[in-house]
Amino acid sequence: MPEFTTTFIISQVLIFGAMLFDFLSFQFKERKKTIVCLAISSCFISTHYLLLEQIPAGIMVGFSIVRFIVSYFSTDKRRLLFFIGLNTVSLFFTYKVPIDLLFYVGVTIFMIGNFQANNKLMRQLMMCGTASIILYNILIPSPMGALNEAIFLTSNFIGYRRFYMRKNISDIYIKSPSTSLKESDTTPKKWTKTTYWK
Repeated sequence: MPEFTTTFIISQVLIFGAMLFDFLSFQFKERKKTIVCLAISSCFISTHYLLLEQIPAGIMVGFSIVRFIVSYFSTDKRRLLFFIGLNTVSLFFTYKVPIDLLFYVGVTIFMIGNFQANNKLMRQLMMCGTASIILYNILIPSPMGALNEAIFLTSNFIGYRRFYMRKNISDIYIKSPSTSLKESDTTPKKWTKTTYWK
């Protein structure tokens, strides 16, 4: 059980700010708007980890603020390798316990997602990385941190489902009633996109 010190309470309160921007982030289909929300959220999350004395996580999320700014303008994979290297070095010097590796793996997957120009792939990778970070927050423990990441994952999935999974009824092919009456009955009928209610 965590000790409810003033520092702990402040760290949990900061997560409310992160929650707002995390939820908003994946309700935008435009990649750059998502990145801006994530950068703001990272400011809250990094401070939250540092207050909990989770230094490796705090530093890595701190680096992510710069990473989001860079990935906003470029998806160059050379920059991705630079940030992976930066996180690896920071982990080497701040490593304390095995669960630090869990956070490192989650952030690395998340980071790879940041540098994907394809919005769909970006969301898929971020969902995988977030699952690892949820487990990390449970083990620290940080109840609000875990809740925040769970909301972030849920928001990502909702946006992903809305933009990429939900079947568009208009994509179902049925025989169009608007086929020209002048066409011979022997002419093959055309199939066009329409909706069920037409």
